[in-house]
Amino acid sequence: ALYPHKTAGENMGFALKVAGVPATEVAERVARAAEILGLESLLARKPKELSGGQRQRVAIGRAIVREPRAFLFDEPLSNLDAALRAQTRVEIARLRRRLSATMAYVTHDQVEAMTLADRIAVLSSGKVEQLGAPLELYENPANLFVATFLGSPQMNILSCVAAGGKRAKLAGGHVAETAREVESGDEVVRLGIRPEHVELAGEDGGVGVSGVVGVVMVAERLGADTFLHADLEGGGSVAVRASADCGVDPGEMVRLRFAPEHLHFFAADGKTLTRKMSG
Repeated sequence: ALYPHKTAGENMGFALKVAGVPATEVAERVARAAEILGLESLLARKPKELSGGQRQRVAIGRAIVREPRAFLFDEPLSNLDAALRAQTRVEIARLRRRLSATMAYVTHDQVEAMTLADRIAVLSSGKVEQLGAPLELYENPANLFVATFLGSPQMNILSCVAAGGKRAKLAGGHVAETAREVESGDEVVRLGIRPEHVELAGEDGGVGVSGVVGVVMVAERLGADTFLHADLEGGGSVAVRASADCGVDPGEMVRLRFAPEHLHFFAADGKTLTRKMSG
């Protein structure tokens, strides 16, 4: 919230003025923050003359001039449209690299979390489900909640039965061969695999999960990628990240391969049953 009757520069320096900071120092701090945020040419404008993203930068600048040791961002991009949200996210990422202060950033947007954070704490009902680097959480989720929270489309989850060692049986009799061991636990488990690790396969299906067959129900063509949503024989459905020129349309039957090194298994309570093989 900015004072509508004050310019961007006056908004940024107001707290310093109230605190009795000399006018020359206020001007210096405001100018330094404006340079960091690319606001030099906008300092004389009133808030109504600024775009949503520019107003957001002024609000951030108001905090920067006070030279805090830590920033708390509470969903700062939630009220911006998609294009402006992406632009401001990049600006905050640049700001984080310029300043030496700690930033705690609260968001429901997984893209913001994955692109901005050094470390992510995933919370559910007030409990920290997992804490770690973004790729660590993405590649080795501690439980089903974390696995399905990160990633868009989210991780595919299918029911299966542990068959011992590195094997599990899916509905329809398909056998999953995984590069990770399924630890002792519930016999009936759930298999997880991300859309980018499901491939369109030839007749033999390759290794991993061989010959899984499905019918494409929806094809989302997004330019560089196409996401296929297929119902599988024997039950369940998966999203597949395919190339833009995959040439598959809704109603067509496809044969799929699940990459064995990217399979995850989860117990009935949601805890992961898989671990990376040593060596």
